[in-house]
Amino acid sequence: MTRRERAGALIIFLWLIGIAALVRRELYVPEPEQLREAALLVVPGTAFYEVMRGDQRVGWASSTIDTSATGISVHDVIVVDQADTLGSRRLAARAQVSLTPALRLTSFEFELGADHYPYKVTGRMNRDSLLTLVTQTGTSRPDTATMTVHASVFWPTTVPLALALGARPRIGRSYKYSIYDPTTGTPEDVSLTVGAESLFVVSDSAQLDETRGTWVSAHADTVRGWRLDPQGSTLVSGWIDERGRIIESSPMGVYTLRRTAYEMAFRNWTLEAKQQAAANRAHHTTTTR
Repeated sequence: MTRRERAGALIIFLWLIGIAALVRRELYVPEPEQLREAALLVVPGTAFYEVMRGDQRVGWASSTIDTSATGISVHDVIVVDQADTLGSRRLAARAQVSLTPALRLTSFEFELGADHYPYKVTGRMNRDSLLTLVTQTGTSRPDTATMTVHASVFWPTTVPLALALGARPRIGRSYKYSIYDPTTGTPEDVSLTVGAESLFVVSDSAQLDETRGTWVSAHADTVRGWRLDPQGSTLVSGWIDERGRIIESSPMGVYTLRRTAYEMAFRNWTLEAKQQAAANRAHHTTTTR
């Protein structure tokens, strides 16, 4: 091989190495960089949900995302009126979560209350992988504990943001995340497989039906969604859209959350709750005579 041929072969070899490095950079982006890029795509706003148990509306929920130069905050609320042999009981839960500009969990506050025994837990990340928890049940004194978690541990409702905006869902692919489960107070690994893709019609505004006295859809939008099938915690499951927002989910396997307009989620629930309360009072009056 002549000197000229060797020089040509070297140039081609170096060119192939450059192409391989470029492909690796585009296809194998490190997770922290993926999350930083995903955070730039987070859209602030509030989504509302009707909470169903079978065909019955039993509550409402909302999820608000705010962005700033210092990070991202997520505020989740769910209120449920559930009837059992003891009558009607109300369950309410609230979570306030703070994230870095790269979607990493920095702190959270979770409260479970209403008719149930009050429960509150706050958490703060320290030195990347240390999570300090302060837990209080009822009127007992707060209990403080520290546990080691994955540096990129997620709050359950923020996983869809990371998956949709960072990893980009593809049917058949599986994605693994470490989450903090507020129902057990422990971190847990969850594997999510994208099982299907579909289109949903979601109401984004409502109008009052004077005849029935309820709110009905005034305008609906077509939304593409991907179904997340979990292996592990069921707190992350259901259908999400391209923005990482829940379309429909059954996080505990009992209630189903469906995204809809504010009036159809909240006002219809309050109207039905008042009607049910009036019916219960009338029934009680009749039976006590």
